[in-house]
Amino acid sequence: MVAKHDPHDEPFFREWNTHRHLTRSRTRSTQLQHALGLTRTLPTPAILIVGSKGKGTATAAATSALAKNATVGTVTSPPLRHNRERIRINGRAISHTEYARLSELAHNAIDELPPVTDGYLPPSGIYTQVGIAYLVQQGVDYLVIEEGLGGLSDDVSLFDYLTIGITQIFMEHGDILGNSISAITHDLLGTITPATTNIVTHYNQPQEVWDYLGRHEPETPEPELVQASTMTATNLEIGARAAATLSGRYVPIGEQELILPARASTHTPSHSDALWMVDAGINPEGIQHALTRATEELGHVHVLAGLPDVKDVDACLEVLEPFPVTFVGAGRDYLDYTHLATHGPVLTVEDACEQALASGRNILAVGTMSFAGAVLEFLDAPTHFWW
Repeated sequence: MVAKHDPHDEPFFREWNTHRHLTRSRTRSTQLQHALGLTRTLPTPAILIVGSKGKGTATAAATSALAKNATVGTVTSPPLRHNRERIRINGRAISHTEYARLSELAHNAIDELPPVTDGYLPPSGIYTQVGIAYLVQQGVDYLVIEEGLGGLSDDVSLFDYLTIGITQIFMEHGDILGNSISAITHDLLGTITPATTNIVTHYNQPQEVWDYLGRHEPETPEPELVQASTMTATNLEIGARAAATLSGRYVPIGEQELILPARASTHTPSHSDALWMVDAGINPEGIQHALTRATEELGHVHVLAGLPDVKDVDACLEVLEPFPVTFVGAGRDYLDYTHLATHGPVLTVEDACEQALASGRNILAVGTMSFAGAVLEFLDAPTHFWW
């Protein structure tokens, strides 16, 4: 969920708000695809980015590399401050006026569908499909799509992609994608089809990933392995190399070239000399990476941690143990913080940020994307452009 809601969000969340007691409906997603005039074969060369973390960084890098010589439409998920961030052209979120048009396109397509019976249209799926339809209408040269929530179980699997970029896969969203690495791998990599000619992957994957790719030879192309000096650099390189498979031209993307909010991004609050770093690292490795970056760039930090029950709270807290921490709960209408509350009081985002600002200390805010978005909203940080 984003920090700032818009009346034009309504059609995207209509069925989820009303029928979330059901499940995501594959049949209904296919019906939406037909209503939008889309088919499995996209009219524009496309990259799909899947994985557990780092997808947004790889997606931004692929977009930037392709946009050096072309017009690139991107569908990314989740957003931070506003849902229009999900749909971008050459790295910039569509305008409020364009978002109103996108909303109308979604409203008209959903109105053509039969009544809900077996399940709902997931918001991420509607944004993916309507975003693709809108960007194709705009005549973009390439598409870069980030999975919304899963692979086979997500609307991204309704389409074929020439290139699949795979960031690191680990135990994430097990309640939705499957309660094992094998199940999560099968869901995410099920997006590889006979139309896929290129696979670019993070070098450090669980054995289940290599087993899956090897099991599908010779149909599955030999994956290109990517390794760089840091986690962020590796994800940037995945995006750059994925872009090269479509354009035929490799364009390296350095971290300094992109503005990536909530990816160890640094901000200065108004009327303060303190520095705040915001990172959507929500597993122990991601939090350790954020802590390392924060201590290197900011020195001593106080941590604001938003860790809902669906994450490995104890393992994350173990990494945070040497640091002073304030616990924060964001998105309480759909996330629970019962486990975190056993370790201390859980503040609202506004209260935690106000206290942190008043302290004058340097801050690391780490947690879910919804938490990161709420902190960036508090800081009034720009999130609608990547460069």
